[in-house]
Amino acid sequence: MPAHSNKQSRREVLAQLGLGSLGFGLLGPRAVMAGAKDRHEGPALTFQNAQLVMPNGEVKLGGVRIESGKIVDLGSRIRTGIDVGGSWISPGFVDAGCTLGLVEIGLEDGSKDDTVKDSVAPDARVWDGYNPASSVIPVTRVEGVTHALVHPSPRNLVSGQAALFATVGDTVVSAKASTDPVLCINMGRAGQGGSGGPSSRMGVSMKLRELLDEATKLLKENEKEKKNKKKEQVSDLNQSERIWLKVRSGQQRVLIKAERADDILKALELVETYELDAILLGAAEGHRVAGEIANSEVPVFLGPLTVQPSSFEHLQARYDNAKQLHEAGVALAFRTGSSHGSRNLRVSAGVAVAHGLPWKAAMHSLCRGAWAALDGPKKAGKLEFGAPAHLVMTAGDPLQPRAAVQRVIIDGVETSSMTRQQRLYDRFKVLGERIR
Repeated sequence: MPAHSNKQSRREVLAQLGLGSLGFGLLGPRAVMAGAKDRHEGPALTFQNAQLVMPNGEVKLGGVRIESGKIVDLGSRIRTGIDVGGSWISPGFVDAGCTLGLVEIGLEDGSKDDTVKDSVAPDARVWDGYNPASSVIPVTRVEGVTHALVHPSPRNLVSGQAALFATVGDTVVSAKASTDPVLCINMGRAGQGGSGGPSSRMGVSMKLRELLDEATKLLKENEKEKKNKKKEQVSDLNQSERIWLKVRSGQQRVLIKAERADDILKALELVETYELDAILLGAAEGHRVAGEIANSEVPVFLGPLTVQPSSFEHLQARYDNAKQLHEAGVALAFRTGSSHGSRNLRVSAGVAVAHGLPWKAAMHSLCRGAWAALDGPKKAGKLEFGAPAHLVMTAGDPLQPRAAVQRVIIDGVETSSMTRQQRLYDRFKVLGERIR
């Protein structure tokens, strides 16, 4: 027998293990809703004997009924349906800033679609790189994250447009939520990346003023053209110019990443000077300028909530940041800034509570904060009559890590709890038992 006959190809080995060609069978179907039209076609669901997290933060015993993707009844009068034995039901959690669906493997550049090389790329769109079949999405969903604001990695001055996605859907169209996209701008060190980008904080501020001054000039010219031609908008604008025009006229929101206190103040100055509709992202040192942020009435997508003073960008980061911002009156939502770490969102919120943030405020920021800041449906992120049925059921307080997530419902349809890791476990547990 030839010496090489004892060797098997990788394909043959995988076939013998039942993994399919090249191991892609490990991913399997996501077993979730196929599209936007299917989301409201699930059967009516009724749960009783649950601890309901109400919009005011109070927890009340009762039930909830779902039909056609919405909550049609809830309260103590519901005494039929599935008895959940005292499990908690809350609105779905929203990660208000992450790279979910853009990064598959952190150490493999070929699996990343989270950035572009240009320093200024307003027309780069995350939905052109979002992968609804990413194996990271189910892992995130089973931890209660029903929606995520996906943004480009903050590595250049203007990194592109972010969009809100549901953690279900087999296509980008079916996963993308109905909120408007937001333009991402980065202050500090994050704004110094990209081809031809500025090399210092002075350069970042200077370039942003130049861009916004150009947008102001474009706005004035556009208003003049509309007056003369009686048109809504000048037709001979490129895509980038159209975006800046919408930003400068307040028709498109901007998401400004700023961590250091002085960068936050510079961002607020730009917001005031150019009358931008803005949201702050990050704000690790927000506690130092909490009063100024509150006075500006600019919401903050705060996080990562457990950021450490491990960088010159946020040497004064602290765990009670959320508490101090809340006490100052700042509107908050929570973010992870991650892809694989998005699943830890509720645990991070629990850490904020452990460091002084009221539990009710944490739940509002976790469930409703992003919807409110992004002008989503008025009842999204709430447990009330007529609200979209994005719900999470947990075996106890949702902010306690040991309270397992039991069910996740998006648009009134219960989603699959199957993940790649679970498939691997199910496939190899018999082999593991034999080895033992």
